[in-house]
Amino acid sequence: MAELVAIIVAVLAPSGLIVTLIERTRKENNRDHDRNQKLLEQIDVKVDGIDERLDHHIEWHLDKETK
Repeated sequence: MAELVAIIVAVLAPSGLIVTLIERTRKENNRDHDRNQKLLEQIDVKVDGIDERLDHHIEWHLDKETK
């Protein structure tokens, strides 16, 4: 009976460690995804602002040439 318990513990102990590592990695991955999503949203806002300014600048040049 003691041998059976030792075998069960030997099999289950590494499994618990693996599950713990997988869960930790999943949490870190979710945290990193959230952080990256926020950065991408900031970049999107900045690019939209630059796009609008560039459009105005091109229009200014086109109006300047026609006058």
